[in-house]
Amino acid sequence: MMSAQLQQPSGSTTPTTSATSPQNVQQLDSHSSLNGASSPRLVNRVGQSKSPYVRARINSPVAWQLLDDEAVSRARSENKLIFLSIGFLASHHCHLAHLESFSDPNLAALLNTEFIPVLVDREEHPNYDYIYMNYNESLNSIGGWPLNVFLTPDLEPVFSGTYWAPPGLSHNNAAADEGEAADKPLDWLTVVKKVNSAWKDEEPRVREEARHNSIDLQQVVSEGMVDHPTDTVDGHQNDASSAFDYDQDIEGEVDLDQIEEAFARITRTFDYPYGGFGNQDKFLTPSKLSLMLRATTFPAEVQDVAGPRECAFIADSALHTLRRIANGAVHDHIGGGFHRHSITRDWSLPSFEKMLIDNALLLGLFLDAWLLAGGDPDDESAETAKEIGDYILSETVMSSRGGFFTSEAAYSHSKRGDPAMHNGAFYLWTRKEFDTAVGDENEAEVAAAYWDVQPHGNVDSMHDPHDEFLNQNVLRIAKTYASLGKQFGITPDDARQRVASARSKLQAYRERERVRPTVDDKIVTAYNGMAIGSLARAGAILGDQDPERAGRYLAAATNAAQFIKTELWDDAQKTLFRAYCGGRFDTKGFAEDYAYMVEGLLELYEASADESWLEWADELQSVQIALFYDDSPSSSANSKCGGFYSTTRDTTHTIFRVKEGIDGSQPSVNSVSVSNLFRLGALLNDKKYTYLAKASVNAFGVEILEYPNLFPGLLCGIVPWKLGGRHWAAVQENARASSLYHKAPRAALSTLRYHDVQNPGSWLMKRDPTLNLERGGIYTQEKTGSNVYRNLEASDMPWIQTLF
Repeated sequence: MMSAQLQQPSGSTTPTTSATSPQNVQQLDSHSSLNGASSPRLVNRVGQSKSPYVRARINSPVAWQLLDDEAVSRARSENKLIFLSIGFLASHHCHLAHLESFSDPNLAALLNTEFIPVLVDREEHPNYDYIYMNYNESLNSIGGWPLNVFLTPDLEPVFSGTYWAPPGLSHNNAAADEGEAADKPLDWLTVVKKVNSAWKDEEPRVREEARHNSIDLQQVVSEGMVDHPTDTVDGHQNDASSAFDYDQDIEGEVDLDQIEEAFARITRTFDYPYGGFGNQDKFLTPSKLSLMLRATTFPAEVQDVAGPRECAFIADSALHTLRRIANGAVHDHIGGGFHRHSITRDWSLPSFEKMLIDNALLLGLFLDAWLLAGGDPDDESAETAKEIGDYILSETVMSSRGGFFTSEAAYSHSKRGDPAMHNGAFYLWTRKEFDTAVGDENEAEVAAAYWDVQPHGNVDSMHDPHDEFLNQNVLRIAKTYASLGKQFGITPDDARQRVASARSKLQAYRERERVRPTVDDKIVTAYNGMAIGSLARAGAILGDQDPERAGRYLAAATNAAQFIKTELWDDAQKTLFRAYCGGRFDTKGFAEDYAYMVEGLLELYEASADESWLEWADELQSVQIALFYDDSPSSSANSKCGGFYSTTRDTTHTIFRVKEGIDGSQPSVNSVSVSNLFRLGALLNDKKYTYLAKASVNAFGVEILEYPNLFPGLLCGIVPWKLGGRHWAAVQENARASSLYHKAPRAALSTLRYHDVQNPGSWLMKRDPTLNLERGGIYTQEKTGSNVYRNLEASDMPWIQTLF
């Protein structure tokens, strides 16, 4: 599809004898570029950014620019390619790239003279990352960061890659034969020189290929656009909704059968021994696991279609995966929280970044797993959920002003005073240091057996080709308390107590002796929406069992929501902004920021009964629709195209708008938005919201029919479209209603509305005056109509019979 891979040159090439040696490049940097055009020297501009990742390169020899009008205009006026590098602060490989490659004077000089080097934080600008990562994966069949893309001045992709060897590595062995040289990875100087030569010598061809690359790329990311008319601009017609009938039904081919097919495909890719999917490195796949956990709690109609036995197997597979994740090395067994993913099939060696988004999403999954397994207070899933919640509320992650930071880096100093940083240093243990930290010999023996701590380390050499983890141990649970009891002649309770004591000592030692990894302390709206939702729900679920912890969770969610509203919401302009770090970023919110904040606010409303959060959710939803919804009339009669674009029409330096429906490491903006619209439609009796939810699912109908397993979030939207949902209303029994409601694991659509009959002038009563309930009690909506309610009965709460 895209440009061909660069070929490895002969091993005899020596960078120091090239035309771009440091001395020659320095002269060019002062006077002119290699193409002969006179130009002023580039100046590093990262100090103008608020992003910690970008600002960290303020002393880089590369004259990094920002992706703005100034950089693009300069690329056009000087007719240079843009070198775009996208990354994030927590990434070990991004750290290595800047340490080993971008600090090289040869490479820096070449980038400064022949290109416009631009640095982007993917967490500030997910729009650029999404488009160019799709290009890179189409070209190289793999992804990752840093994502490095060469662009024409019109921002069309020419070539890309994620890892190239440090400058000069492929030329260090001059005696190597050509066969050996061909097997060596491309290094940075080789790649940059070849791209530069192609641009200088064959610019028309490069531009033409880049144009075709963009056309091909637009097809790759065209999900949700099959029914889109060709005579509208960017999918937006302001007069399309003025007289639209939202009472009408939507014709579409997607049905419950797609859930059955998705389950079948998921089963084929499931890794039975270790949990998760595939046989190599594994991500946490929260959307897929969430769909699987719902299999036995979906309405009976879904289980009839998919098969009761198949649904039970799917749910058990999800529970098995979560147990393996919790026991594995992706879990920080000392400080709580989870790392980003496993680089091994068996979850035994993580990529050590710790991200807010992963932990916020996992908190929701472990809450569901706990409730699905019966809600035992001592269940392992309950303990894991509390660990995650406590980690999110720790000083490391939670801002003192409210709001949550983005991530912790993978790399850190091994000990105080150590000048070098190492991958995973904060989390790794030699056996000697482990025994020293625990102190008590008997206790250390039990704890070492529990976490598989070995004298010569427990990292398989196959996964450590550079001896990075030589003699190091990464903690993972290898034995049960019962097996420890048999091994050491103690009771399982004694084993549990010794492990708990060792954990406390190891944590104290780690905090005292080691340097904590760098924290990316920007507060991203979308990620905070995820955390607000998970913490609010956790607080509601734990209210009966652990009221102190539940109160802390709910307070933290409330404070974070208030921080976002105060610092990142412009009420006068009705604009949500993307991020905050020592001040508000200029970057306006994307569709995902609105979607995740609405979701978080809905959870906060249902957990707290504070209708001000529902009011703001309704306002944000209206703004999201106005800015991002595709309201173009579709080719079908009297219907809309549906779905949300990720960016607004006027987002700068974005080569085209896309609709994201496929769920990856986080749920897609459209799957979250569909859920929000269904929930708001039910809570507010708003038919427009419900219609737009159905239309958004239908927008991806063609893709869902072909690849249902790629759209787990939107599959959950098919259920309320076809079957409706469970809707409760509480009158003067808010606490009891919340307790009963939140004991149910997530399934299809469910809502809880608090009806305050003593405040007829409230915003909610004005927003929807149709609800007519006067007597105190808990009510459930009848299937026959949106305004028909009856008193809640025991049969409406099957989960209560097995919980608590």
